[in-house]
Amino acid sequence: MDNASDKLSLAPLVAAWEALEPEGKGRPKYLRLAEAFSGCIQQATYGPGGHLPGETEIAASLPIGLSTVQKALSLLVEQGLIIRRRKLGSFIADSRHQVPEVHVYRFRDPDTGQWKMPYTRVVDIQRVPTAEFGPLLIGFDAEQAIRIDRLVWVTGSQPAFGTMFLRCDHAEPLLDRPLEELHGISYHRMLWEDFRVRTATVRHSSRADLLSRQACAHLDLAAPHVGMIWDAYEHDSQDTLQLIQRFELPRGHRPMEIVETKPGF
Repeated sequence: MDNASDKLSLAPLVAAWEALEPEGKGRPKYLRLAEAFSGCIQQATYGPGGHLPGETEIAASLPIGLSTVQKALSLLVEQGLIIRRRKLGSFIADSRHQVPEVHVYRFRDPDTGQWKMPYTRVVDIQRVPTAEFGPLLIGFDAEQAIRIDRLVWVTGSQPAFGTMFLRCDHAEPLLDRPLEELHGISYHRMLWEDFRVRTATVRHSSRADLLSRQACAHLDLAAPHVGMIWDAYEHDSQDTLQLIQRFELPRGHRPMEIVETKPGF
């Protein structure tokens, strides 16, 4: 087992915590601690494989309780920044595990129960006024957003229609790229690699409703068509809405489920 001298120093974490003091007041302490840890990792102060001190030691170095440390570390595990090894402790995740796609959308075969990863094909991308979409985009707190329409399908199944809304400051460069270059892109990965934004939590809503005219046109459905509409609101660790996905499934479509795990973990 590692000696205490082999573990990461808490000095950078304490410094990162103190640097957040002006803007951290009023926020839950566990979120502030998770942000301080994340900053140390993103700046490479804490590198992959680094062994964290024990939870009690972390709590003693800061004005927080043990439960706050445990809650922050659990959040970092969910985000893929930290991994836990039984009887050994917590470690900074290897870079191949630091993938933002915690929330993976997959289809389940209703007969075999087998998971199927979908293919995607972008059919349109445009800048849109958020006011046109009412409550759907009100959480962006912005006048415009980038809308990306896609067909989503698995082998042997009819497609669903998917719409993704991203912030203009994150996705505006995509407007200049040919649609062919956008097929199959992981926008979660793009947000992480380009802006260090990752999904921490997702809020869902679903209902039976009329599918949009865009969905009917691209799915070759006679309008009006009642199907299932599923909205997923994806927030970062500071509870800021970063991305919205809407899936429109026609009647008779195979079941779709969300899996909150990482591929290859």
